[in-house]
Amino acid sequence: MSRNLAFLLGALALFGQTIKETPAKTYEVPEAYEVYAAALALDHVEGDESRELLIADTTVPFSHCLETRSDRQVDAAIEDYKKANRVKWLLERKLKLGRTYKLLSTKEIEALRLPDPQGGFFWRFPEAVRIRSISAVGFNANKTVAVVEMDFECGGQCGHGAPFILQKHKGEWRRYSPPPPPLVKNPDGTYTVEMSGGSACQWSY
Repeated sequence: MSRNLAFLLGALALFGQTIKETPAKTYEVPEAYEVYAAALALDHVEGDESRELLIADTTVPFSHCLETRSDRQVDAAIEDYKKANRVKWLLERKLKLGRTYKLLSTKEIEALRLPDPQGGFFWRFPEAVRIRSISAVGFNANKTVAVVEMDFECGGQCGHGAPFILQKHKGEWRRYSPPPPPLVKNPDGTYTVEMSGGSACQWSY
């Protein structure tokens, strides 16, 4: 084995150990847990209220729908979202949901996965088990607008996900109300509404 190849393999092994041994930092952003509670209440699944809510204990850095929105407050929250989700964070038990919930580690989630009963490729969870995954939260400068994404899995081909834009109003987080589009004055003195370009993303305001 050449000296260069041996050095490269040693460096790769050391790099792999560094990644493996670096634990996720605890997510200590109080407002983020308020946003999670509001988004989870909005992301309602029929028949799910009586079950214990199962949530992955580490944030997931989703990368969907992060284009600008022609809204400075939302754009600022999106940029902060990108920064916050450059790493994964370990969630704390600070969710105030009005229902029982459990934070599950990656090992606990893997242990719940069952093989396809038909012998196919897609795995499944036991009946009625849904695992929620959530991102870190992005905020605008004064933390009145927030961007977060979450999804749930119930099997290899079962689940859904959605990004949310929320705003703080009178101390409570709720669906964001985008400002009305600007009016443009025409040469004849009339006004038309200036519409921004559409997006394929289905944001949950």
